[in-house]
Amino acid sequence: MNRKKAYKSSFRERFRPCHLDYSEERKWEPSYLKAKCKELNLEEEYKKYQVRLMISYLSVFYPLFIIVVVGLQVVAWSCAEYTKFTHLDSILAGITLLLVTGIMAINFYESFVIRHRWVLVFTSVLSAYVVVFADIAHVTYHYYKIHWPLNTTYDVFVLCMIYMFLPIPSIVGAALLATSVSAFYIGYFIFFPAGEPESLARNIHGTNTIFVDVFHYLGFNMMGIFFRIMNDIMVRASFLNRHQFIKEEMWLRHALRQESMLLDSILPPQIAKPIHDIIKNKITQSESGPDRIILGSPRRRENFMAIQIHPDVSILYADVVNYTHLTTTLTVEKLVKVLHDLYGRFDMAASTFNVQRIKFLGDCYYCVSGLTEPDPDHAKMAVSLGISMIANLQEVRYVSN
Repeated sequence: MNRKKAYKSSFRERFRPCHLDYSEERKWEPSYLKAKCKELNLEEEYKKYQVRLMISYLSVFYPLFIIVVVGLQVVAWSCAEYTKFTHLDSILAGITLLLVTGIMAINFYESFVIRHRWVLVFTSVLSAYVVVFADIAHVTYHYYKIHWPLNTTYDVFVLCMIYMFLPIPSIVGAALLATSVSAFYIGYFIFFPAGEPESLARNIHGTNTIFVDVFHYLGFNMMGIFFRIMNDIMVRASFLNRHQFIKEEMWLRHALRQESMLLDSILPPQIAKPIHDIIKNKITQSESGPDRIILGSPRRRENFMAIQIHPDVSILYADVVNYTHLTTTLTVEKLVKVLHDLYGRFDMAASTFNVQRIKFLGDCYYCVSGLTEPDPDHAKMAVSLGISMIANLQEVRYVSN
C-alpha cells in the first residue's frame, strides 16, 4: 500500500501543472516584442503577416459596411414622414457604397499591396474621407434646403472603421487619420448648427454641445488607440508563438528523422519498425493510464519476436583480407576513414542491386538479397553486388594510397 502511494505521489510530482511565472510579464511589452522580431530577423515577415491579416479584416468590413448603409436607408424610407426628401439620401448612400467598396477592393491584390504598402494607407484615407464628405454633404443639404438641423450619421462609424477595419499598419497613422476626421466634424459643428447667430440661447446650447463633442471624440480616439496597441501586442505575440511552434515542429521532425536513420543503421527496417512501434505504444500507454501500473504486479509479456522466415534469399558475407595487418599499420583515425569510405560504397551498391544490409562489425559486411521484396533473381543480385564490392575495394585502395 505504501509502495502504491509512493508511486502515485512521485507521478503527481512529475506531472504537476505548470504555474504561471509572473516575472516574465515583460514578454507582453510592445518594445520587447518588436526587439524580439528584430533579433530573429522576422520584422519583414511580420509586416507581410500584418498586411495579410488586415486584408482579411476587409472581408468582415465589407458586409458590415453594406448592412449599415442599406439598413439606414431602410429605416429612412420606412420611418420618415416625408419620403420625397430621402431620394437624394439614397443616391448619395449608393455612391458612397460603390466608391468605398471599389477603392478598398484594390487591397485584395495581395502581391501588389505588399510591394507598394503606401496603397494601404492611401486607400484607407480616401475611403474614410469619402464617407465623411458624403455624411456632411447630406446633413448640409438638409440644413440649407429644408432647414433640418440634422446630426451627422457616420461620425462614430468612421472612427470605428479607421481603428478596427481599415488596413493602416501604423498605429500613429491610424491615430492621425482619426484625429483629422474628429477635427473635421468638430469644425463642422462650430461653423454650422452651433454658430447660428439667431438667438443667444441657441448659441449657448451649441457651445455646450461642442465641448461635449470634443470630449466625446477625444475619449473615442483614446479608446481606439488603446485597441490598436493591444491588437498589435496580440498579433506580434501570436506571430512569435506561431514561429516558435513551426521551429519546434521542424526540430522534432529532424530529430525523428535522425532517430529513424540511426535505428535503421543498427537494425534492418523489418525489425526496427516493429520495435519502434512497440516503444511508441508503451510511451502512449504510460502517458494515458499511469495509475493502472502497480508495482509488484505481473507485467504483460510482449508477443513480438524478432524472427522472420524468408525461404528464397541469398546471403552475402564480405570480409576484408588482412584486416588484422591493417589495424597494426594504420592509425585509428585513418582506419575509421577507410572503413567508412568502403562501407559507404557498399551501401550505395547494395541499394542499387536491391540488397538489404543487415549489419557490419569491424571488417565484416553482412547483407541479404531478396529480403525486402521477393525476387526470383536474388542469387544473381547477390553475385552482382559481390563483383561491385571487389571494384569498390580497388577504388578505396587506390584512393588510400
